[in-house]
This record gives sequence, structure tokens and C-alpha cells, in this order.
Amino acid sequence: MKLSIHPYFLEFIRPFKLAHGTRSGTQLAFIKIEFQGIIAFGEASIPPYFKETFSSINNWVQDQEQNLAKILLSNPFDDPEGIPYSSDNPAASAALQTAILNWHACAKKKSLIDFFPQNNTKTDLALTITKNDVDFLDEKLLLETNFTHLKLKLTGNSDDLEFVKLIRRKSDLDFCIDINQGCQNKEAAIKLIAALENLQCKLIEQPLHKTDHDGHLWLKKRTKLPIIADESIGIYEELIQYHEAYSGVNIKLMKCGGLIQAQKMLQFNPQRSITSDDSEFMHLLGCMSESTLGISTSAVLASQCCLADLDAPYLNKNDPFIGFRIKNKKIELDNCIELNDNTLFA
Repeated sequence: MKLSIHPYFLEFIRPFKLAHGTRSGTQLAFIKIEFQGIIAFGEASIPPYFKETFSSINNWVQDQEQNLAKILLSNPFDDPEGIPYSSDNPAASAALQTAILNWHACAKKKSLIDFFPQNNTKTDLALTITKNDVDFLDEKLLLETNFTHLKLKLTGNSDDLEFVKLIRRKSDLDFCIDINQGCQNKEAAIKLIAALENLQCKLIEQPLHKTDHDGHLWLKKRTKLPIIADESIGIYEELIQYHEAYSGVNIKLMKCGGLIQAQKMLQFNPQRSITSDDSEFMHLLGCMSESTLGISTSAVLASQCCLADLDAPYLNKNDPFIGFRIKNKKIELDNCIELNDNTLFA
């Protein structure tokens, strides 16, 4: 059994602007397992605001090597607790878990999606637009026929509403908002949310700082728009502890630690009687800046979610994998996600 970890810098087609800064790409770490003639990969995304680094991922993954052959020869779906996981290393955990599950699926001559529940209900799909897309908006909106929603990335600055209104003049597609902790306080947030509600926004994601659960609960009680946790809730234990402050959660493999942990979060459907909000808790599926490998892994869970934000491959310039598409408002997955260049990670 051979285990290796490979650094890779994923470049964006255009700079990506969020409330916490603008960047041209994202550092990734690819996990490669070679065993019994089968090669399988997993991916960790390491944006600069993550506490994990390539070094920490490399060290944690290497520490798991001695048990990998035993895990691979068993059925990891029968014993998910036996798959290495660390809440302190969620991206590393997600990457290694993906490689393990991909290896098992390939050994069984199946696809990863065959091992997870698939619902027949339609999942809405979001196309991300940032302020840096404004100069290329007509080109970007050529993609909108394949999506059901736009996700507009705000920054908490004074030009937020001007940006939203510009997009609305160009597109009548339903839209939601992600503020990425950009609002300075709850008073500024509720003023912005009221204006967005008048523009028929569908939901608001992470307006306040990730630790401000009381502030998010205050907002939730004062608007009809769903207030969705992203940075505020990463792992299952945080979902249990803080869900009452939110209308739903955006689940991301890089935050929660992998498919098994994400599935557990999807099965959590709390009673809403403790607060005045009796609506059903919303499960969204999201991603970091990831390649087709990471996105196709998340996509096996998409049918269980009301909204999936998995358009990251459409932002990338040098994606090393192929096999994922969004067409006519549906996700298309190849049976096998393949490398663009077989000399990579050799």
C-alpha cells in the first residue's frame, strides 16, 4: 500500500472577491492511495483563512498510514467510525476519507454515489457571482440557464445593494445572498436584510461573525428570510449546539470532515418548537474553492439538500480532474472522475 500527498495551487479564471479579501486561487492537497492495483484520490482545500495548512494535512495523513491497509480490506461503510477523523483537521479528514471511499467503490466496481441515499426531489443549484465578475457579467450570465439560483457574494460595504440591483437588472433568476461575516453588527445587518427582502431575496447566509450566534438569532427573529449558518457551524457537534440560532446550515466537506460526517448532519432535523420559528430546518450543500474531484465528491449528497452551491469548477483555470457538469439545472457525474493529465501526482 502506497500513500502520498501532493500540493497543488488551483488558479481562478478571475480573482475571487469576498468580505475577507480577494485572491487568485487556492492551495490544495491531493491524497493518493495505491493498493492492489487500484488508485484513488481525495482532496483538501486550504483557503488562507483556514487554520489547516499543507504541512498539517501532510503530517496528519501520514500518521494514519499504518492502519490504512486494514481499513481498505474491510468495508468502511460497515464501520464508518473506523475511518480516521479529527475535528481539528477536517479538511485532511475529508481528503483521506474521500480517497478511502473512492478506493472501496472502485474495488466494488461501483460509483461513490451508489453508497449514499438519493432522493427524487429536485435540488436547486446556485451560480456564484462576486463583485469582481461585474466587468464580465454578460459572459458569466451565459451560464445561468443551467442553474436555478444566483448566489451573490456581498462584502458588507456600502456598495452591496448597488451590486445586487445591478445583477437584478441583468437577470431575473431567483437569488440568495452570502455575506461571509461581512456585516459590522446586527443593526447594519438587519437594515441590509430588509432591503434584500424587498428585492425578493430567498435567503441570507452568514451575515455576522461566526461566533455571534446570539446576533444571528436576533436577526432570525426579525426577518422572514432564512438565516443560514456557514462559518458558524462546521462540524456535527456545532450543529447540535448552535442550530437554534439559524434557519439552516450550509454543509461543506472541508468544514465537517468528510462524507460520513456530512451525511450525519443531513440526518439531523431538529424540532423547531423552542423558538417561534416552526419552519423546517434547511440543509444546504456548499463547497470551498475545490477542483472537480472535491466537488464531485460533495455532489453525491446533493439530492438530499434543498440548495447546492457546487459551481466551483466553473471558476477554475487549471482543474486537474474531469467528470462533473451542471447542465439544464441538473448535476451530471461521470462514473469515474479522471485526471486531466496522468503525469500529475505520479
